Amino acid sequence: MTMIAILPLFSVSPILPNIAKGLNISAEQTGFIMAAFLMPVALGTPIFGVLADRFGFKQVLIPSLLVFALGGVLCTFAPNFRSLIEWRILQGIGAACLESLVLSIISSLYTGKKLTAAMAVNAGAIGVGSTIYPALGGMLAGISWRYPFLLSLLAVPVALLVMLKLKLPRTEKNTQKFQLVNYVKNITKILKNRDVLALFFAVITLFMVEFGAFYTFTPVMAENKLGASSAIIGIILTTNAISLTVFSFVVGLAANRVSEIKLIQISLIIFSIALCIIPTVNSIPMLVIPCVLIGIVEALAFPSLQASLAKFAPPDYRGGFMSLNVTVQSIGRAMGPVFAGIIFGVWGIQGVCYVGAAVIAIALVVFSFLISSKSPRV
Repeated sequence: MTMIAILPLFSVSPILPNIAKGLNISAEQTGFIMAAFLMPVALGTPIFGVLADRFGFKQVLIPSLLVFALGGVLCTFAPNFRSLIEWRILQGIGAACLESLVLSIISSLYTGKKLTAAMAVNAGAIGVGSTIYPALGGMLAGISWRYPFLLSLLAVPVALLVMLKLKLPRTEKNTQKFQLVNYVKNITKILKNRDVLALFFAVITLFMVEFGAFYTFTPVMAENKLGASSAIIGIILTTNAISLTVFSFVVGLAANRVSEIKLIQISLIIFSIALCIIPTVNSIPMLVIPCVLIGIVEALAFPSLQASLAKFAPPDYRGGFMSLNVTVQSIGRAMGPVFAGIIFGVWGIQGVCYVGAAVIAIALVVFSFLISSKSPRV
């Protein structure tokens, strides 16, 4: 399910220049193609998290996967930019619950350093998907920009597997009547924790800059400045995914020696450096360097952030709380391309990357200030 959830991001990112040409839109407008998918994910994830806690994971997962597939197919046949945006919104509604419920299941099965290791394996799955999807999307876009959207049909067999094979851990049923007001109050209490606020701040900043400066406008720079085709762009982005995959499987070892908080801080430093490198790149092979560095950032930061947040999630509220994590991620993903598009229109790719690097540097200072020096390790 994790690999299905990321499919509309990593298969579409490298083909944004193709879509712009096919629909005769500007580079700045391509950011809305990503935002149209991500905004309903951001808004719908907490709703589906509550529904999953109330009615069960499978009852939410199966129809969501089918809506996801339908939205992708409709995107394939979109006659214009407006229709594409509308069907991307539908696909985002279908994807709203996927990532958060995966994290909820992992959080219910593991604790301590095993939880960090399990989150790293999940990040590795993202790495595998993000290795395959950019290259596959780029190759399909060589035929037509419409074909990569048909990959969403992979959600149909996954829905069948969920229905027939998925066995969820048994939990004691709460005999008390579900009360939404109390549910929201209890989650709100958790959100007032200073460490939780620091972690969510790091999450939204990382995803905003990553999906704005890197995944949306680095492909545009690769085509406009370096003359890279969509297939080459897909291959270049694949090096980022390979880096994420490799380092995800060793992050568990690092977490045994270094706290999750330190890993997050290190990742922010590396990210700022990588963003400063991108505008200086003058050849396609050199673009591999920042791509690999950002893969390391993802491998260090994402499992550490997810594991650190998971320790604050009580079992009865796990679906709702972990959905907030995904909501914050999605808000960052949706805001990033839009803000980066505005900056790109004024200062070009240099402005996008240097402003992004400055934002990450500021985020490091703010995160280090907010997080408790005695924050308990996961």
